[in-house]
Amino acid sequence: MLLFREEPPQRPRGDDVRVPEPFDLDLTVRSHGWYDLPPWRYDPARRVLGRPLLLAGGRTVYAEVAAGQGGLAFRALAEGRLGPAEARAARAAMRTCLSLDEDLSGFHARAAALEARRAEGRAKDLPDLRWALARGAGRLLRSPTVFEDAVKTLCTTNCSWALTRAMVSRLCDALGATAPLGTRAFPTPSAMASMPERFYRDEIRAGYRAPFLAALARDVASGALDLEGLRGTAEPTDALARRIRALAGFGPYATEHLLRLLGRHDHLALDAWTRPALARLRGRRRVPTDRALRRWYAPYGEFAGLAMWLEVTADWHDGLPAWPP
Repeated sequence: MLLFREEPPQRPRGDDVRVPEPFDLDLTVRSHGWYDLPPWRYDPARRVLGRPLLLAGGRTVYAEVAAGQGGLAFRALAEGRLGPAEARAARAAMRTCLSLDEDLSGFHARAAALEARRAEGRAKDLPDLRWALARGAGRLLRSPTVFEDAVKTLCTTNCSWALTRAMVSRLCDALGATAPLGTRAFPTPSAMASMPERFYRDEIRAGYRAPFLAALARDVASGALDLEGLRGTAEPTDALARRIRALAGFGPYATEHLLRLLGRHDHLALDAWTRPALARLRGRRRVPTDRALRRWYAPYGEFAGLAMWLEVTADWHDGLPAWPP
C-alpha cells in the first residue's frame, strides 16, 4: 500500500523543504528541458513536481514537492512503511535536483552591478536581467545523480527534442526499476552496463550514441569512473572540463552542458538552438561568431554561461526580451 494520501499536501510543514528567498518552483523546474524527460512528472497548473527515486538500499519511492507559502511541501510514496531515514534521503535528493543548496549570491551581486552599468548606458552588449534578479532566477533542475545528467546530455546531442525524449523514455521503460504509481526510475549504471551495445542501437535507437552510452555505463558500474564525485569537487572548472571532454561522446557542447548542471557556468554551451536564438533576441541579421558571443558575456566572469542562458530563455518565464525588435 502507499504510505501517504493521494492528494498532494497544500502547505509546507516543519519537516518539508526549506527554500532560499526569493524562490520560484516553476522557474526552477522549467529552467531547461529536463522536466519534460522521464522519469520526471510536472503539473504546471498545480505546481507539483515528482519523480521516482531509487534509494541507496535498493527501494524505490515516488517523491513530490509542491509550491506553498514559505517553502515546498514534500511527500514520498512507497509500498509499505517508509522509514525516517528513507524519507530523509528522498527529501535530500529533491533538494539536490532543485539546486536549493547552490550559492547564487555571487552571481546576483555581479548581475546587479552590471545591471547598474547597463542602465546607465555604459555596457551596450549586456543583457537586461532585471527579471532574473527580481525572481531569484539561476537555479537549474538537475537529476539526483550525475550519471543520469550525463546520459541525458548524450541524448541531446545532434538531434531534435522529440528524439531525445524518445530515447530517454525507452531507457526508463526497458531498464528502470518499477516504482509507485506505475512509474519507473531512471536506470542504474549496473542495469545499463548489463546490456550490449547493440541494445542501445536497436532497442533504444540511440544511433551513434550507442557505444558512448554503453561505455559510460560500464565505466561507472565498474568503479573506473566516479561521476558522482564531480558534483562536489573543488577542482578548477577548466580541469574539470578536460576530464569530462575525455569521456567518449562528450564534445564541446556536451561537456559545457554537463558543467552547467554541475553549477559551473564559465562556458556558454552553445548549440544549434542558442546561437540563432541569441541573434534573434539581439536583432542581428546574422548569427554572431562564438568569439563575439563569449565577448558579450565576459563581464559576468564565472557566471557567463548562466547570464547567457537566462537571456535566451527569458521568454519561457514571461521575462521581457532584452533586445526587442
